[in-house]
Amino acid sequence: MASVRLLKVSYSKKRFPFFFLLRLLVVVCMLLVGCSKATETKPGPVPLTREHFCSVCRMILLDFPGAKGQIIYTNGRYDLFCGTVDLFTFYLQPDSPKGIAVIYVNDMGKEDWLRPSGHWIDAKSAFYAYGGQRKGAMGDPLVPFSDRQDAEKHVKEHGGKILGFGDLTIELLNPVSHHR
Repeated sequence: MASVRLLKVSYSKKRFPFFFLLRLLVVVCMLLVGCSKATETKPGPVPLTREHFCSVCRMILLDFPGAKGQIIYTNGRYDLFCGTVDLFTFYLQPDSPKGIAVIYVNDMGKEDWLRPSGHWIDAKSAFYAYGGQRKGAMGDPLVPFSDRQDAEKHVKEHGGKILGFGDLTIELLNPVSHHR
């Protein structure tokens, strides 16, 4: 019996490191998988050319003043807009497209109003000057800024009010409802 007991003890001592190493391996794998899902990189904006036209009204983008917009999808496809009003009218529809990776708008604190060509920022973090005297491709523009102080300066010079991404609604953009 003593020899059997020794076998059981020596067997259990061999099992302990095996299960310990197995658990350690599982924990390390979980950490590696968790760390590998680090911040996903967003696709960059599409450089605009004269060949690009608005996905809503089909106008050539570069023929009009004011901020432009882009929706880039997870599958690499994109929609371009001659103005931010068209962008948000498209985006805020009940049947708006799914699979959006990022929405870009021009930072008009760093752009020329007549010919914006770059300085793309994430639309969800922008401050928007709405209303006022400036007109864009589709009437009252939503003028995006990365810096709230730039938006405040714009409103002081041209009128309007400052809105955030979450404040934008289809009712606000409807020309009949906001001109009452």
